[in-house]
Amino acid sequence: MSSVSDAVPGAIELTNPISDSIGGAASSRYSGVSAVIANLLEEAVGEGTLPGGVVLASKGSEVVAACAVGNKLLSDEARELKVANEPISFSTVFDLGQLTQAICPATLMMRLVSAGKISVTDRASRFLQALGVGSKSSMTLAHLLSHSAGFPSGLSVYDELVKANAGPRPGILSSSGAKQYAYTHFHNLPLKFEPGAKELESDANFIVLGEICEIITGLPLDKAYSRYIAAPLKVAALNFIDLTILRRRGLEPVVERFAPSGRCPRRGRLIAGEVWDENAWVMGGVSGHNGLFGTISDLHIWAAEILKGYQGKSDLFSAEATRAFLSSEGIAPKSERKLGFDKPSKELGFVDPVDAPDAFVACGDTGCSVYVDPRRELVVVFLSNAGFSGELSKRFAPLRADIHSAILDL
Repeated sequence: MSSVSDAVPGAIELTNPISDSIGGAASSRYSGVSAVIANLLEEAVGEGTLPGGVVLASKGSEVVAACAVGNKLLSDEARELKVANEPISFSTVFDLGQLTQAICPATLMMRLVSAGKISVTDRASRFLQALGVGSKSSMTLAHLLSHSAGFPSGLSVYDELVKANAGPRPGILSSSGAKQYAYTHFHNLPLKFEPGAKELESDANFIVLGEICEIITGLPLDKAYSRYIAAPLKVAALNFIDLTILRRRGLEPVVERFAPSGRCPRRGRLIAGEVWDENAWVMGGVSGHNGLFGTISDLHIWAAEILKGYQGKSDLFSAEATRAFLSSEGIAPKSERKLGFDKPSKELGFVDPVDAPDAFVACGDTGCSVYVDPRRELVVVFLSNAGFSGELSKRFAPLRADIHSAILDL
């Protein structure tokens, strides 16, 4: 076991006993529960469930499991693309997908609530006048954070912006104009039901929350996130990739650092170093619902800081605010969603032990997740690009459950 560094809040030293070496079988490179998890991952890689994955778990101030297994591409894909299949390591950067919702807007809101600047019961129309009409006028920040605002699901502005780019508005893709177009589009959507009536997951909830964060802080979302979350936690590798800046300066991301998210049929290429989600991509890579990238160590730092907030030990988040966000009391009937977070469930691929009533999770559709159990002081981070294989819904959830079971049995 290695100890948590005092230099950076929640940081785990991944050097010395934990190595990025990839030679040999998993069982020969790791020991204890790390070897158990490595073998689970190795088997899943062999079955094509995922190209590779990395796990980091801590209990209190001790690392209890850490392993990196597999490669950045499925072997068949690497052969077809005629590219070198590099190994997954602790320094690999992953597209975190929907984990963005917890890490960015929810955490920013938690800071603002901690500072007494806002309340989750505030009406959304306090910040966005467009949400002050009809049934939207009763919509609160809590409704948005818990996916119970009433917005419809399955929404996309990708096709509309691609058509505009090819016609009357060339160059709009991934621009500030595209982001404003998307904001206006989601403002004007008719609601499927009254806010708070039930839960329905929708990108619109966190796209709107991202815009509200910009209004409150007076900064673009990525700048607000960097100033109030990433900089204090010193997590430079847990951040957005602003495609508008890259394109304006003629730059390209260093794709060798990234785990590819997949081969996108619409964009006609392997996606690495740019966000997979289409709504976030056309908005320039920065949105409240999607767009963050990160390494496992930086993501662990963030998760450990949320745990410290719950314990009343954080300089960023008050215990009162953190516990309000992580309450098990759903905003909508029959919903167990928390504010920006979820309760562990079998459907999400988690073990939900009866003696962990305060546990909470955050998941990404790209195969990434965070599990925190305050009573055990347990933090488990699992990063993969399982979405790449197309097997996420079939075999990935049982794999995640097996990994968490091995750690919870400690």
